Amino acid sequence: MTLLKREQFLFTDMVISDEEDYIAESRDPTPEPTPEFIEISDSPGQGILKNGKLPHVEEKKHLEGEIFSEERAPDMQLGTGINIIYDELSTKYLSSGWHNAAFIECRYVRLHDNVNYVAAGIILRGDAYETTEVLLIQEAKKTCYGKWYMPAGRVEAGETLENAVKREVREESGYECDVVELLSLEVQGSGWYRFSFYCEISGGTLKTQPNQESLGAQWWSIDDVLEKKLQLRVKDFLRLLEQGLAYRNMQHYQVPRILPLNVNVPGLFVEFMIVRHSLDESRTEVLVHKSIKDEQMLTEHDQPFPTVEFGFEYFFAMVVSKVYRHLLEEGGNVVFAPSHVVRIKCHPNPIQSLAHGLSVRLYCQHKKCATKAVIRSPRYHWIPVDNKSIREQLYMEKYQYRPSLKMI
Repeated sequence: MTLLKREQFLFTDMVISDEEDYIAESRDPTPEPTPEFIEISDSPGQGILKNGKLPHVEEKKHLEGEIFSEERAPDMQLGTGINIIYDELSTKYLSSGWHNAAFIECRYVRLHDNVNYVAAGIILRGDAYETTEVLLIQEAKKTCYGKWYMPAGRVEAGETLENAVKREVREESGYECDVVELLSLEVQGSGWYRFSFYCEISGGTLKTQPNQESLGAQWWSIDDVLEKKLQLRVKDFLRLLEQGLAYRNMQHYQVPRILPLNVNVPGLFVEFMIVRHSLDESRTEVLVHKSIKDEQMLTEHDQPFPTVEFGFEYFFAMVVSKVYRHLLEEGGNVVFAPSHVVRIKCHPNPIQSLAHGLSVRLYCQHKKCATKAVIRSPRYHWIPVDNKSIREQLYMEKYQYRPSLKMI
């Protein structure tokens, strides 16, 4: 809410102290993204205005993209030192950033200014486990010179996450690749995200000439890597290697792949898809907005689940913990910590955009018990999802593949 609008309301005496954290519920649901043309100039450092136009630009070119054309209004905003405004007409609480407006939402998100994305690729070859090999590159950086690692590097502003991993594979290994599936999302704090993909070779030749990108590349047997018979840069990718092996060997169902959607997001958002399976596995329920009346509406609305917007001062894991406690009486006692993602929106393009943020939909599994968790917020309710096709479309089935989530 702007300062002008805020002055139209009467503040109550209720003030959350600076030492406490508060999740304020918004009046409206988050608007859905709408396709638009984004007009940019060659001059650096200019942001994208709401109307998509920049002032005093004579020569322009069009880039196709998607931006949010409306004000952001998530279900919840995580902030510090927030005053509460009470609207007697609607009898709803509204949030207003009084002391720390920046704590409620990100003023902007721009790659390398306040957020960093890393793209990595796991590439395997060979039919049987005994003959399976993984493609590794030999590092040329001074800090890890000569050590082996998976192809990985920073996403550059102006490219998609998929294009970034393709570029890194090409520059560091010499191969061209196709991106098949997202394997993992790793989050450190709130401003560092690594997207690891399962990729397949589509062309090119093995790199043998060293340059600043890498000293070269080589295929290594899985056993040699897991037994650490070579000097690895970091052992963290061994978990990703095991996930890549599991993904390749599992039975794949005819459902859409989970790859990032190229949608500009002007902030940091988390969606909570909290799924409950009955004790006998015969019934599935999910927590949704009260406006979602039945399972069919799950496929008709882009954002049917509880959603929070948060600022950079909140670690990702902290956001999850606070939202759990806000939504449910028992909080984390009745819902497992999220370990998988089922949708990501992120598009750090064009370079001048201030909407390089992301929206992550988490798969949150209700613990097995005879009763459902008691809902604290009146905005949500449980609905059954009996249609198997809809459950598969939303990645609710237990047998379905879902990329892992690791909160560092």
